[in-house]
Amino acid sequence: MEPQKRHWSRRLALQALYQWQIAGHDIDVLLAQYVEDENWNKVDKDYFVELVSASIRENESLNVIISPCLNLPPEQIDPIENAILLFATYEILHKPETPTKVILSEAVNLCKKFGSVEGYKFINGVLDKISQQRA
Repeated sequence: MEPQKRHWSRRLALQALYQWQIAGHDIDVLLAQYVEDENWNKVDKDYFVELVSASIRENESLNVIISPCLNLPPEQIDPIENAILLFATYEILHKPETPTKVILSEAVNLCKKFGSVEGYKFINGVLDKISQQRA
């Protein structure tokens, strides 16, 4: 059950971080909205709160790590793909108990579902570079 709860935490974190980029809501407003989500009971709530809060709070430092691994200017990244990069990079750096291949697999699968057609290749390439640097 735990991996499925983490999956839903990442999925809702993706939605929250997308919304944060587009609408600029603060952390408390975002978190309050997702308590009402129909999938909230499927989520590891603490993990979701951590992913969203930390990705927003540490946005600048995460982008310092992400930017050198990009093959395009950061402002050209699709907001869905940027959201995935933020929380997955946070996980790579701060969740050593989670295997990197699990983080990359989840990120790629979420991008296949919600991102651009070829976006998953971009996500995989960037996160692979980040994970190699952190190894």
